[in-house]
Amino acid sequence: MPKKYYAVKKGRKPGIYSTWPDAQKQVSGYPSAQFKSFQTEREAQEYVNGDLKTPSLVTPDSLIAYVDGSFDKRTQTYSYGVVLLKNNKVLAELNNSARDPEYAESFQIAGECFGALNAIKWAIDNSYKDIIIYYDYLGIEMWATGQWKANKTVSKDYVKFFKAFKNKINISFVKVKAHTGVIYNERADELAKQALTTSS
Repeated sequence: MPKKYYAVKKGRKPGIYSTWPDAQKQVSGYPSAQFKSFQTEREAQEYVNGDLKTPSLVTPDSLIAYVDGSFDKRTQTYSYGVVLLKNNKVLAELNNSARDPEYAESFQIAGECFGALNAIKWAIDNSYKDIIIYYDYLGIEMWATGQWKANKTVSKDYVKFFKAFKNKINISFVKVKAHTGVIYNERADELAKQALTTSS
């Protein structure tokens, strides 16, 4: 029997569930609940987030990366977490942290930028032709595509590295809403927080 993903858009705890009983708990008796089942997790995520468009570069061979950043004010440390997957199978998880003062002034945004760049680098190193980056901070896409002007050190360096990478791989972006139960986005957040713990 094909696997199904149960997407709860409006319920007690919106998100994606792998079994109907788990999803049912979120919607049963909930006023104006909105939910649907899908064959793929990507479709389920797009339904939950509502404002997503299917990137034109998505193919069965596409590499997908979820990226997130974190920041520790006490130690002025920023970090990133990345989950890389293909056909809903996790291939790798990346995380790291650093304390460069010029980047730390941008807090967790610095981590998000380095997460996206390291995801792209991983894809290039592993001979992928395209990558789709799922992110929750809009600057990740807007700086890369030139829709936002890069003013701070971190955004300027992000754009510089992005331009160098984009000649080697096709890159597309999908925005997800933070902390809405999107499984791999939450995992990327966990990985970023873990990197802060190991650095302190």
